[in-house]
Amino acid sequence: MSSAVTTPAPAVSIPSASYAAGSAELGAWNVLQQARVLCGFGALQQSTQLDAAEKAHAQYLTSAAVSTGESLLSHYETDRNNSYYTGYYPWDRARYQGYGSQVAEILEATVWRYDVRNPPTFPTLQQRGEASMLSLMTTVYHLIGAMYEGTDVGFGTDIRTAVDGNSRREEYRFGSLNGYQTTRVNLGNGKLVTYPCEGSRNIPVSFVPANETPNPFPAMTGSNQQVGPPIYLKVDAGQVLKLDGANLNGAGSEVAATLLTQANDPHQVIEANEAFVVPTRVLAPDTTYQVNLSGSIDGRVFSRSFTMRTGA
Repeated sequence: MSSAVTTPAPAVSIPSASYAAGSAELGAWNVLQQARVLCGFGALQQSTQLDAAEKAHAQYLTSAAVSTGESLLSHYETDRNNSYYTGYYPWDRARYQGYGSQVAEILEATVWRYDVRNPPTFPTLQQRGEASMLSLMTTVYHLIGAMYEGTDVGFGTDIRTAVDGNSRREEYRFGSLNGYQTTRVNLGNGKLVTYPCEGSRNIPVSFVPANETPNPFPAMTGSNQQVGPPIYLKVDAGQVLKLDGANLNGAGSEVAATLLTQANDPHQVIEANEAFVVPTRVLAPDTTYQVNLSGSIDGRVFSRSFTMRTGA
């Protein structure tokens, strides 16, 4: 894991939050909010209820991982005897904390195994939060959750270490709950938003489909099978987004892309108002790419071009 992560976009005006300075939660908040505001998905407000729900779930996961020896990562809580149990589904856990049931959860796990006599250099907590959120935004299905139309968000992290003589296994869990209770984000009729978008920076150069569950490209089962970072397109629910073509140009060459839509989504998660453009190969580092898109929204033709820059 990189010891330093920068935010994926230039500085924009984002709401303030009560997360502690240097915390993983603050790092995640900054990365997610900057991306959402820059790209037009809408700023979020902090929900302490969703914070509490996600913190308890992170503690449930790390405690289960340490006690069982299995690096558990799941949206479901099955052990009612676990002291951090607050509900089976994410919406159960949100309701337990006094929030409603309209939520989308995204999770990440990191496991460090090391000898205490030669410990690694760990990233700071804020760097962990930044890296976790950026990693979840470099996916297909988890990116949908990050850009969900909820207006509220909460974050939870936990770290727990299992000890076996000189060996250590550090279990880190990160989670985000995005939700709404009455009013959701409304983009506007015919308005298309994308992530990344014009001005996005520090975009990771690659995505490993096998590392996402479910795997959006089931035929790609190995960690050595990589593609470029997914690009998400979205219009408001109730509208039909049709994506006809896409490509990227950068580093002196054109990069072909795979189109992933409701019609060919192997897991039927992508809705009619969403689509993904996935570069067929890893992008070059520290390079500006022009992304070219064409399609229609409820039958009205659109074309969109923007530039983004990959990270080092």
